[in-house]
Amino acid sequence: MNYSGHETGTVIATQDLWAEVKMNKSSSCRECGKAQAGICGKKGAGMVLKARNTLHARTGDTVTVELAGTSFAKACFYTFTVPVAALIVSAYLGDVVSDKAGIGGLTVVAGHAGHVTAIVYTLKKIRKLDSTVNMEEIKIISDRFDQDKPASQEEHDYLSAFSKQGQSR
Repeated sequence: MNYSGHETGTVIATQDLWAEVKMNKSSSCRECGKAQAGICGKKGAGMVLKARNTLHARTGDTVTVELAGTSFAKACFYTFTVPVAALIVSAYLGDVVSDKAGIGGLTVVAGHAGHVTAIVYTLKKIRKLDSTVNMEEIKIISDRFDQDKPASQEEHDYLSAFSKQGQSR
């Protein structure tokens, strides 16, 4: 999966420096565990999230939002690196203690105990990260007040060429 961290949605409400954004369907949203479990709507559509409204988007605007890059990196670290590292380190320590004490099977027990402990720790960290991290608007894609106007001269010329062709027939 190629995660870009960017998703689009429509602003449904604003308050101070925050906006509520109803997310559009996307491939990364459909692959999310919450969407697969049906927690945030069918295939991720309809999920409403709170985003920092640094661009001063208004209700009805279509915006691109993203998760802070460090938050995604932290989530990946806690999810993948911590449990594997804990398994390796605790199994190694169990092996060292097993050799010194002469107790067989301690490697497996210590490795399993360290891995389970790391998973519990990781789940707590991910839950805390999930409750403290917010999305942020990075771009207003379409402004509800300017949808009938071309965004640039090039777009105006392009649209004009099609309207002239339709009139000549």
